[in-house]
Amino acid sequence: MDIYGFENNKYDVVMFNMSTMYDWDHGIVNRNFNILQQLQKENKINRIISVDFFPVTFAKAVKHYFQNILFEIKNADMVYGDLTSACYQKNEKVFVYTSIDSIFSWKTVARELRRIEKALNLRNIIFWSFNPMFVEFIGKLNEKLFIFDAVDNWAEHPVYPKIFSKKRLLNNYKTIADKADLIFTVSKNMQDFFVNQGRAQDTYWVPNGVDWDHFNSPQNIAIKTAIDDCPQKVIGYVGVIENRFDIDLIAAVADYHQDKIIVLCGPIWKEVEAEIHQKLRSRRNIILTGRVNYESVPAYMNRFNVAIIPHRSSEFVESMNPMKLYEYFAAGKPIVSTPVAGLEIFESPIYIARDTQEFCSQITNALNEDSELKKDQRRQEARRYSWRSRVDDMIDYISLKIDWPKH
Repeated sequence: MDIYGFENNKYDVVMFNMSTMYDWDHGIVNRNFNILQQLQKENKINRIISVDFFPVTFAKAVKHYFQNILFEIKNADMVYGDLTSACYQKNEKVFVYTSIDSIFSWKTVARELRRIEKALNLRNIIFWSFNPMFVEFIGKLNEKLFIFDAVDNWAEHPVYPKIFSKKRLLNNYKTIADKADLIFTVSKNMQDFFVNQGRAQDTYWVPNGVDWDHFNSPQNIAIKTAIDDCPQKVIGYVGVIENRFDIDLIAAVADYHQDKIIVLCGPIWKEVEAEIHQKLRSRRNIILTGRVNYESVPAYMNRFNVAIIPHRSSEFVESMNPMKLYEYFAAGKPIVSTPVAGLEIFESPIYIARDTQEFCSQITNALNEDSELKKDQRRQEARRYSWRSRVDDMIDYISLKIDWPKH
């Protein structure tokens, strides 16, 4: 055993994230975060190098520098650092590497990662990536295993193809299909995507999950919200308000259900700000809260009478498996949704609407048919979809490749 506590039968993970530690520390939670949290509990893992999402534009690099390099690491133990990069210890198992060198050269980033590898004496490396933008690192990190976790199809994303080009992203996915030892996908659609790339073997559909305890914690539920004193029934949404969010549908819901309050909890993308202002802000029964910290989300959901997923149909939406589905169920809420991927997973009924009129009427049905028994059934079903169980499934697949006991 060396000074970092390495044992020969353990593994070190280098994880390319779809977010930054700053994002997670400030209440933004996603699949990537939850999997990282569970992997920390694994005895077979010695350390995790959590690699912040790399900025790919100058403007993003400037913001990244101030948030993640200049301010985030002040009280952290440094392992490596220079003007544009840093690696610091977050906790007993997790080290964070953050850099803006990606806008200059991926080779510079690779060199820094190898320095960190040497400084921490990393061994038996598992390279685990959520980021399809950077495939140049495959095979460059001395990894024994390369795992790719496909969270949505970024080639169909409303923003990423404008930065990287759809062609380049599709080429990257092809490289991943050719080189990954294991591929996990968030949806059946993404599994089929890789099968169509000629990669059927070792490609596994592992849907999202939920931190059930978080959404049923009395302490979290008791947090004060902006809608505590609302006397009307609440139609609620939690999530980013962006291109996939059907603004016209919400306007119609507000007009149809004028005796109810529509609460939209989430940040608004700049691309839709003008349309939101034009179509929603003038309606008095719509409340836009802005971003809600993850700790407060259970409190908001607890005050919802019905939860909604008003997503437009698109190739990108079909590749998704919304985490909010599991979170709404963990909170016991009836769900009204447009047709999105992943609804077929659940045993408890979900109210699916294929047009505006049906969406409005399904909200009425969901409210009228709800009961304490149904709330409890949803909560109990959500227990089966824990992040612990999802990561256990992943580890079972990993154990087919390396010396790791099945769960």
